Amino acid sequence: MQAELVKLTSKGQLTLPKEYRDKLRLEKGSHLSVSVKGDTLMLKKVYEVAPLSENDPIWDMVGIFEDRRRADAVAMEYDHRVADGELG
Repeated sequence: MQAELVKLTSKGQLTLPKEYRDKLRLEKGSHLSVSVKGDTLMLKKVYEVAPLSENDPIWDMVGIFEDRRRADAVAMEYDHRVADGELG
């Protein structure tokens, strides 16, 4: 894609060229993060992520590995089971 020139309005708004909007599947209501590096303005598409539900099984794991030695023991047990062919 070749760079295109855009112009700011008096309110600081700009229009992203359709080619770029189509490529990133941007539509009305899409969110972009904006950052500056030197004299470069960077825009990045922000993807919407649904929050985890209260019933998500991941919550059962919260705090399970606070004792690092326990995490190492679980990893070692897993490795042994894989080596013994119990897990594939």
